[in-house]
Amino acid sequence: MSAKRLLPLLLFPFLLTGCINDGAAYIIESPQHALSVVRERNLFWEKDVELAVVVSRLPDCQRKHVIQKALPNVSVELWQPGPGTYIFKVGRNMYVAETRTCQGFAKMTEDPPGGFGEQLGVFSVKNNVFTFTPSPKPEAAAPSEGQ
Repeated sequence: MSAKRLLPLLLFPFLLTGCINDGAAYIIESPQHALSVVRERNLFWEKDVELAVVVSRLPDCQRKHVIQKALPNVSVELWQPGPGTYIFKVGRNMYVAETRTCQGFAKMTEDPPGGFGEQLGVFSVKNNVFTFTPSPKPEAAAPSEGQ
């Protein structure tokens, strides 16, 4: 095989090294009821990744919502303002999703009137792996003496 034909084959692995296609999940009740954040970058010269949220409550529904482009080391906060409702915060951008039908999804233009609710955790890169880290649970108050 000539060097001209061999060169593209030798360069192919290097072209793939800049690609990203991964995700992390927050399990709500079981692996069938979960929220995932997916990062995709198909071309090595692109600096941003495309972020998407996958809402699943199988076997009833599953839907992927593309949200925005961001740097690969992006952090995505996950909040729960109420039952079946979730807020994803990416910097200043916020998105709300629901798991009843998996279709309800919207970009928010202002903070929710009732607040963000409970912070469930953060999707982020740790040790070169995109992962979900749950928020620490508040410790139960110690019973006061005499009770």
